[in-house]
Amino acid sequence: MSVDYKMSNKDYHNYPAYSSSDVKKVASSTLAHWKNEVRKESAAFDLGSAVHSLILEPELNSVVEGTETRRGKDWTAMKEAADFAGKILLPRKEYQVAEQMAQAAMFTPHVAEIINDTHAIKEASYFATDSVRGRDTDLKCRPDGLLPNKKLMFDIKTCQDASPNGFAKAVRDYSYDIQASFYKHCMELEGFTIDRFLFICIEKQNPFIVQVHELSNEYLNHSKKRMMDTLKIIKEADMNGDYSTGWPEVNTIALPSWMVKTDFEIPV
Repeated sequence: MSVDYKMSNKDYHNYPAYSSSDVKKVASSTLAHWKNEVRKESAAFDLGSAVHSLILEPELNSVVEGTETRRGKDWTAMKEAADFAGKILLPRKEYQVAEQMAQAAMFTPHVAEIINDTHAIKEASYFATDSVRGRDTDLKCRPDGLLPNKKLMFDIKTCQDASPNGFAKAVRDYSYDIQASFYKHCMELEGFTIDRFLFICIEKQNPFIVQVHELSNEYLNHSKKRMMDTLKIIKEADMNGDYSTGWPEVNTIALPSWMVKTDFEIPV
């Protein structure tokens, strides 16, 4: 395994290796959707990136407060300057929300203890090679934080609902379990053991609740098999050039069982 402590997020995404995002996309949709996906930035993406930067790299001062909205000549000029300087520009209210979210995380003692651990390695890029379908396959991961002394990795998630039920649903909806399994696998390829993978979740609205979640070993074991099976599908597709949906030409949709009434009575 190799590691780059200084690689930018942009360079990491452009590096030619499979990431957890690739595996999540195929696992939740199809090869066709994955192959033709165009990565787009959004307001939600900017907010998440800003919160990450404010928590993990506050010394960089990489988040900039902009105008009230994302419109107008002033915003355009500030956006061009921010992009040139590699900074994140947010409208005024979103900037204030990002600051409050970051403060909420750092004012949570057990979260601050993890993030401020002197052994913490933050936003480094890791690269490994695995054998998939009998071929050497390059993998990459970029955890928000690694604590080698505690064999722990963590990832910061901005979310609408950080509650146990709310985040459990988010795990299913966004395949966060595959992300955790993929990251652990990358590190384990070279004999590095990760005993715990923590999701530090921060709600996007007042009172900016912060909650830490981790998946059970049973959950992670199940997800690792799903992750490896999906990785094989991706590798095989790249080997033979077939990125079809896998759907039949004509699909028959069966009547859902919940629509069948077993106690149906004709009114008289």
